Amino acid sequence: MVSCLFFLIVATIILDFIYSLFQNSSFFISESLLFSSFWLLFFPLTKLLLKLIQPNKLWQNICFTAIITCFHLSIYPALIWFLSKTFYYHTFPYWQTFNFGITEYAVKSILIYGFVVTFFVYINKSQRRTILPQEKQTLKQSFISSIITSDRNKKKIIIDVNEILYFSANSPYVNIFHLSKKYLHTETLKSLETQLDDKQFIRIHKSHIVNSDKIISIQSRKNGDYDVTLIDNTNLRMSRNYVAKFKSNFGKQHHLAIK
Repeated sequence: MVSCLFFLIVATIILDFIYSLFQNSSFFISESLLFSSFWLLFFPLTKLLLKLIQPNKLWQNICFTAIITCFHLSIYPALIWFLSKTFYYHTFPYWQTFNFGITEYAVKSILIYGFVVTFFVYINKSQRRTILPQEKQTLKQSFISSIITSDRNKKKIIIDVNEILYFSANSPYVNIFHLSKKYLHTETLKSLETQLDDKQFIRIHKSHIVNSDKIISIQSRKNGDYDVTLIDNTNLRMSRNYVAKFKSNFGKQHHLAIK
């Protein structure tokens, strides 16, 4: 951005010089440099604008752009007045410079600030489109794939979660019903629920989380509840409070609609 501002200042001075040649008038580089200070104000005001704008709030961004533009055009003549009064023999009046700024720079300011806002919003949306799939992938990979627990001999056992039929609350512990045997795990059902893929391991009751891959049948009890049968012929009751979430997650995992 600094290089762009430097380019604009140099370009303004060159244009002033060319204009003076065509008009056969005097050219003073000190005055040209003074009035080129308009471009220097873009540096702090653009940084301020970028802190104010929000990617998804169009009208708010338009208002902030208009406010910053008006503020720029207002403090520019004040800056010229101060610098000319401090360093120059001739002091340029505020309103004279203000009218000059409106005529010369108003449209340019709107276009530049508008471009900055548009570019910022575009970059922000592009980054979100790139980051969100990565975040989803990271979230997907964060689900546990195995559980370390102990058997009756206090031997540490690593259990593949895909081989688990269901979890059952046994406060303050949890029973893990595996294909081969049952294990007692020192963790709560609520804690496990946050670590498991909720499309595969679905809460069907306040005391049960079931592996949907191990379900072979679902039978309505005609009262809002359901009987869920697993591959080992275990029957679990699904409470009506969990039916809606079960249907949604089970359908996503198995691409089926549950009536």
